[in-house]
Amino acid sequence: MATSLLTPDELSALAEGVMDGSIPVDTGFNTTARVKKHDLASEDSSLGVNITSIDMINERFIRTFRLGLVEMLRTSPKVNPNQVEIVRFGDYLKSLKAPLSVNVVRMNPLRGNSIVVIDPTVVFSSLDSFFGGFGKGVGNLPPGLTQRCMVGRFAR
Repeated sequence: MATSLLTPDELSALAEGVMDGSIPVDTGFNTTARVKKHDLASEDSSLGVNITSIDMINERFIRTFRLGLVEMLRTSPKVNPNQVEIVRFGDYLKSLKAPLSVNVVRMNPLRGNSIVVIDPTVVFSSLDSFFGGFGKGVGNLPPGLTQRCMVGRFAR
């Protein structure tokens, strides 16, 4: 049961006080600071990005991820790396379909956190293989374990 700190009457009185100027709103820290709106979902991050270093990170992640799957599932998964492409975060979010495996991880020695999004076919295929199946999971999967995953990095 969620409780509100203020009643509806108190909220309307507060809003009226702000609108008529009887309650000052420009008090506090950084009152002279200029603020620019920033929409993370529409950010064009293609400027100033070193694609070569992202390719190296991607290749190393795929190698480590594949070795982890081999060790855990005791089978050799087929990993098909895609070309690294830079897309707007909002466009990427629109392309995702539930259910997903979304994980926030640290990749030392890189600074900050990373987000790893794993397609549900990979999750279900891995579970099937882990429990003794052939890695078929759900849907029409090609023979063997295929995967699609995205790694993004965001600084702290």
